[in-house]
Amino acid sequence: MAQENYHHDNLKSELIQEGLKLLDKEGYEGFSLRKVAKACSASHAAPYRHFKNKDELILAIGKEIMHKFGEALQQAVDQYPDNPRYQLKEMGCAYIKFFVENPEYLRLMFLSDLSEKFRDSLEKHDQCQEVADKNKEDSFTILSETVKRYKAEIVNDADSAMDQDALILYSWGLVHGMAILIARKEFSYPGDPLELARKIIWKNVFLE
Repeated sequence: MAQENYHHDNLKSELIQEGLKLLDKEGYEGFSLRKVAKACSASHAAPYRHFKNKDELILAIGKEIMHKFGEALQQAVDQYPDNPRYQLKEMGCAYIKFFVENPEYLRLMFLSDLSEKFRDSLEKHDQCQEVADKNKEDSFTILSETVKRYKAEIVNDADSAMDQDALILYSWGLVHGMAILIARKEFSYPGDPLELARKIIWKNVFLE
């Protein structure tokens, strides 16, 4: 049997990555620091140097997902620094692409009993919840600030009749629904569904 590596330089990151896989596969009840340590070829005690229990590791997994999500949205916005309408469209494409390419993130954050258990684990720790809320707010702020810029520039436009919250709900609901349908393969399409989603967002009904 190969000797376990007790001194991973990047053990914390490895625990988060392997923990995500395990959480997606086995759910909250089947998740444990011991199992994650085994997946990392580390000692059973090694995860406790970074996380005091499995809920803290789950929180770290959530923060990692939200950080990557926020980065993807911000990169989309940055492509069009002077055009809020295009920012919102590109951000919609990025939203769908992110969850289609990472369906385990979608399942963990939004779908099935796993997402409920995930949120419950965060709520057990008030201090940790404050940090988690900040990460969620970062992603939501990118969306809401882009909508605000878009609203400020439209005049005599059909969207100008919508208040900001309604426009956020409309934009978010459209891209979130497409992300779920495509990621779960519930929409049958012979071509590339991501390209079809992009066509819908850029050429058809979205913010025209």
